[in-house]
Amino acid sequence: MGLLLRLLRPGLGSCVPRLLANRLGTLSTVKVTSHSNDAQPEEPTKPIGRYPVPYKKELPFDIVELMEEVEKKTGFLPNVFKALAHRPGEFRAFFAYYNAIINKETGHLSKADKELIIVATSASNRCPYCVIAHSALHRIYSKNAVLADQVSI
Repeated sequence: MGLLLRLLRPGLGSCVPRLLANRLGTLSTVKVTSHSNDAQPEEPTKPIGRYPVPYKKELPFDIVELMEEVEKKTGFLPNVFKALAHRPGEFRAFFAYYNAIINKETGHLSKADKELIIVATSASNRCPYCVIAHSALHRIYSKNAVLADQVSI
């Protein structure tokens, strides 16, 4: 925590990387300067991710539709979808599996309950990305802003 606070202190701007979104939201690092009057935009350096994220126009239509549907329903598009779009077959398999679990009509668990189980499992597996993404989905489905955070902690 001390390191984080030191990084966020003013005056350290040139050594703190900032993440920028480009294309479909791939993350790149840029140097941040402490000069707020700079007229030139900051240029991204190299991408952080291992796999390139394809442009929407390069993707099969069904994948673009799924991505836009998720973004419309939830208000954001998880980065894992952008990364999986690199391999359309795996993207479709991932979505089919997720939909089979979350959207099936049998059982007595709501979508919010299922997302909360995923949050707890992700916390147990020590996957912060999944904890954050599924906590956000739980908040959307349950309208409870605190419960997923309490479970993940």
